[in-house]
Amino acid sequence: MRDAHETAWRRSSALGCDRRTLVAGMAAMLASAWPGGRAQATALTPLRIGAATVETASDGTLSSSLAFMLPDAKQAEVEAAFRAEGQPAEASPIPTNASLVRVGREVILIDAGSGSSFQPTAGKLGEALERRDVPREAITTVVFTHAHPDHLWGAIDDFDDSERFPNARYVVPAAEWDFWTRDDVETLVPDWLKGFAVGSRRILRRLEAKVERRKPGEAIAPGLTYVATPGHTPGHASVLVEAGREQVLIGGDALSHAVISFRRPAWAFGSDLDRDLAIRTRLALLDRLANERATLVGFHLPGSGIGRVERSGDAYRFVPA
Repeated sequence: MRDAHETAWRRSSALGCDRRTLVAGMAAMLASAWPGGRAQATALTPLRIGAATVETASDGTLSSSLAFMLPDAKQAEVEAAFRAEGQPAEASPIPTNASLVRVGREVILIDAGSGSSFQPTAGKLGEALERRDVPREAITTVVFTHAHPDHLWGAIDDFDDSERFPNARYVVPAAEWDFWTRDDVETLVPDWLKGFAVGSRRILRRLEAKVERRKPGEAIAPGLTYVATPGHTPGHASVLVEAGREQVLIGGDALSHAVISFRRPAWAFGSDLDRDLAIRTRLALLDRLANERATLVGFHLPGSGIGRVERSGDAYRFVPA
């Protein structure tokens, strides 16, 4: 798995990091607190939070391996964790759920998917939006939780470099922007992430004229604010949608696996850049979500990605809506 990442990075470097070559070379790879409150919905019905609605639109699925996701876990412990959820200890297709928030005249997309050439099973967001009668031109704001390819790269067409959402402004966590746009960003990440870092820097700079940078707690749009959930990436931020006592947390990749993130949140996760910080973020987030019985939307969680967190013995479980 790591050898494949390294091969793709060397190939993209040798060819000048051309975007078409980079996405093709990577095609097989995957890359605080807030007030309480609970919104009610089913997986097929948009959540309503005051005047806003929240729903998800699938960008398709991705693939990875348990060996990459859980680099330090023992096989017997992995099997026990999955068995406790009634599942086999094996990798399965990974959902990718972008969120669509409508409030007033705003049509806000949270995370833009990976684009059409990242993995053959992904890049389906445009089709999902069309099924909801939301043309790309109708999106007024694109909000990024972080700059990994499966969240960012779908903002730009893979081949002609045009914006997929031409009428949108873009909002990025300030710390995330500062990290991924560094000239030396590829020297600050592990080998498997180097090619991704080069691609993400390029796309962020391509969008720079329309990018707004926000810190945790600052407003993104009416009723939407960033919540700091770092570790997966340095500036990773979830999005809180609230109206009075009604809140929904759109969590990005802060909780990214339906079994491991909940049943074994203290395990190191392979795609987290700062694994210790990511563990602390998961533990605090799970405790808060369970205590408040708040609604969670997870980019890589099953079904629509919408559900809630329950305590389960000395751990937690995700309960889809």
